[in-house]
Amino acid sequence: MRKNMILIILMIASLLMSACSSKESAAEGSDFPKRPIELVVPFGEGSASDTFARKFAEIMSKSMEKPLQPVNKDGSGGLVGMVYAHGQANDGYTVLEVTPSHVIADVLGKGKDMKFLEDFEPLARIQSDIYVLSVPENSEIKSFDDLVEIGKDKEISFAGVSPGGLDDLTLNALAEATGVKVKFIPYGSGSEVKAAVLGGEVDVYLDKLINTVGYIRDGKVTPLVVLNDERVAGVDELKDTPTTVEKGYDVTIGSWRGFVVKKDTPQEVKDYLLDQMKKAYETEEYKKFNAESLTDIREGFLGPEDFKTAMLEEYETFDKVAKQTGLKD
Repeated sequence: MRKNMILIILMIASLLMSACSSKESAAEGSDFPKRPIELVVPFGEGSASDTFARKFAEIMSKSMEKPLQPVNKDGSGGLVGMVYAHGQANDGYTVLEVTPSHVIADVLGKGKDMKFLEDFEPLARIQSDIYVLSVPENSEIKSFDDLVEIGKDKEISFAGVSPGGLDDLTLNALAEATGVKVKFIPYGSGSEVKAAVLGGEVDVYLDKLINTVGYIRDGKVTPLVVLNDERVAGVDELKDTPTTVEKGYDVTIGSWRGFVVKKDTPQEVKDYLLDQMKKAYETEEYKKFNAESLTDIREGFLGPEDFKTAMLEEYETFDKVAKQTGLKD
C-alpha cells in the first residue's frame, strides 16, 4: 500500500513538473523577440525596395519591444540576400524582403540546391507596383495600337540590366500575347537604362509607375499602356492611358514587395511578425508613404496563404515565358 502511495506521489510530481515545463516553453515562445530582428534587404541602398523596407521597418519597430533592423545584402538580382537569409537559423530573427526576382530565381534555377518557394515561408505581401509601357519623345510609335502593328513586322527594342529579369519576362509575356517581336538590350545599371530610353537608343520603356510619372509629366516619354485591369485613378498623367486588359490582353504583371522567413520557423513567431506587419500596414504613416510612392493603386496586402498562392501562380507565368524565350529548356 505504501509503495502504491509513493508511486502515485511520484506520478503526480512528474505531471506537475511536466506542466511547469510546458508553461515555461510557452512563455519562452511568447517572449519573442528578445533581441533585435535582422531584416535582410537583398538590394542596394537607395533602391525602391530599400526605401520601402527601411520605412516599413521603422513603422513596425514603433510597436515592438525590439526593433527590426534593415541590413543590405545586394547582388545577383536578390540572390545574395536570399542565400544569406537561408544560412541563418529559422528562429524568426532573420526576415527576408522578397520581390518577383526571387520567384524568377526558382524558375531559372539560380539558387542551385536552394529553392525559394520551398525553403522559405511567406509572412505577408505589403506592396504591389504597377508597370507602365512608354516610348521616348519623338518616337514614331504614337499609341499601343501602333506598337502592336509595327511590332509584328519589326523588332521592338527595350533596355534592361540583365536578361531573365522581371522587366525582360514581363515584356516578353506581353509580346507573346500581342504577337509583337521584342529584342532585349542589356545595360550595366538602371541609370544607364533610363539614359538609353531618354536618348532614343531603344524603342520602348517599361518601368514602375513611380519611376515613369515624372518623365511623362516632363514630356520626355509618352505612356502607351498600363499593365493593369483598370485605369489608374488619381494620376492625371495617366487618365487617358488604356490598360492591357482594356485592350484585350490579360497581362497585368507588376512588381511587389513582401516578407518571408526560413521554413519551419515557430508558428507563434510567425504569428507575432504577421500581426506587427498588419498593424504597420494600417497606420496613417504607412498609408501616406504608400500613396506618395504610388503603390496604393491596387491592394498590396496579402496574408501568408494568399501570398503563397499568388507566388505560385506567378511562377507558372514566368516559367512559361522563360521556356518560350529560350531562357529555360
